[in-house]
Amino acid sequence: MKKVMQCSKFLLSLVLIVGIVLAAAGHEATAKGSAKASGASSVFVAVNDTLVTYPVSPVIHKGTLYVPLVETASAMNISVQYSKGKVTLKHNAGASVTLPANGQNTLVKNGKTFISFRVLSQKFGFQLSYLSNQNLYRALNKGAALTDAQLANKYSSYIQQNKTKATAAAKPAAGSRTIYITFDDGPSPYTPQLLNVLDQYNVKATFFMLGNQIANHPASAARIVKEGHGVGLHGMTHQKNKFYASPYSALNEMNMDNAQLHKAANVNTKLIRPPYGSKPYFTKAYRDQTAAYGYRLWDWNIDSNDWRYKSNPQKIYDSVMRDVKNMKRKGITPVVLFHDQQATVSILPKMIKAIQAEGYTFKPLTNDMKPLNFWHDER
Repeated sequence: MKKVMQCSKFLLSLVLIVGIVLAAAGHEATAKGSAKASGASSVFVAVNDTLVTYPVSPVIHKGTLYVPLVETASAMNISVQYSKGKVTLKHNAGASVTLPANGQNTLVKNGKTFISFRVLSQKFGFQLSYLSNQNLYRALNKGAALTDAQLANKYSSYIQQNKTKATAAAKPAAGSRTIYITFDDGPSPYTPQLLNVLDQYNVKATFFMLGNQIANHPASAARIVKEGHGVGLHGMTHQKNKFYASPYSALNEMNMDNAQLHKAANVNTKLIRPPYGSKPYFTKAYRDQTAAYGYRLWDWNIDSNDWRYKSNPQKIYDSVMRDVKNMKRKGITPVVLFHDQQATVSILPKMIKAIQAEGYTFKPLTNDMKPLNFWHDER
C-alpha cells in the first residue's frame, strides 16, 4: 500500500449510503457549496494489512465520514481519472466504474476531495470490520493476510502514540428542556392519526420502524419523512431468535429495513433500535458490527409502558408524566419510548399539553447526535 505522510489526527463516522456518487479532486477547490468539515477523533483507517496515513485528516460532515479520495483509492489499487464532469475509478484487477462528478456524497475542503470510506470500499468488493479497542476501521478483501487481531497488534504502538481526545458531537443536552419522544413498531393503521396529533400540536418525534411494516404502509413512512420527523430502524422480524441469531443477522435486518425506508421515502438513516432494547442481547459483537456500517444505537431513559397499559391509557399518562417531572428535577433530557398503537394515540394530546406546560420543546433525533443507549456506547 502506498503511504503518504503521517498525521496525528484522524476522523471517523461511517454511514450507510445507498447512492454512489463521486466528485472531482483538486480542481473543485473553488466549487460552490464546498462543505465545512467538523470534529476530530482518535480514529484510524486501514486497507487490508496496512494503516492508511493521509496528508490531511479525514473529515466528518453531517455525521458522515469522508476520507481523502486519491490516497484511499491508491491504497486500494484503484486509479482515479476525471473527464468532462465524470470520474472513472478502475481497479488494477479490471473492475471499473464511471460516475458523475460533483455529487451529493462528496465534499471539498481546502482543495481536497473526500468520499465515504464505506462507499468506496463496498463498490470494489471490500468488506468492513471494526477493531473497537484501537478504534480502527478496516476495509479488506482476499488480499488481506492478517487477522483483525494481528493487524491491531501490528499498529498498536503507532495508534497509542497518535491517539487524540475525541471532540464531542451533538447529543441531548442535560437540562436543555428538550424532549425526544420515539415510537416503535410502526408504521401501523394508527400512524395517520398519530401524525395528525403531532401536527396539531406542532410536535416533532422519531419513528423506529419495522421494515415489513414500512412495506405494508409506505405512504405513512413517506409522510413521516415529509413532515420532518426523525426516522430510525427497528429491524424486520421483531423476533428474538431471528434478529439475534448472530451479529450478521442483526446487521442484515437493519440493512433490509433501511432499504425498505429508502424505497418508501427516498431516505436512509443511521439510527437503530434493536427489538426489546439493546440490553441484554445487543452485546459488543453486535454493536461492533453495526457501528462498522455507521449505525448509531438508541435506547431510551423513560419507558412509557404503553404496551402494558393498552386497556388503561391514563396509566400511560401517569407513568410518563411522573418520569418526565423526575428528569426535569435532575436536569436530564428525556428520551421517551412509545409504541405506534391505538392506546398511545388516544392519550397523546393530553400528554403533549402536559409536557409543554412543563416547558419542554419536542425535537426529533438526528444522525449527527451522540446516541443514548444502555451500554453508554457513543459511536
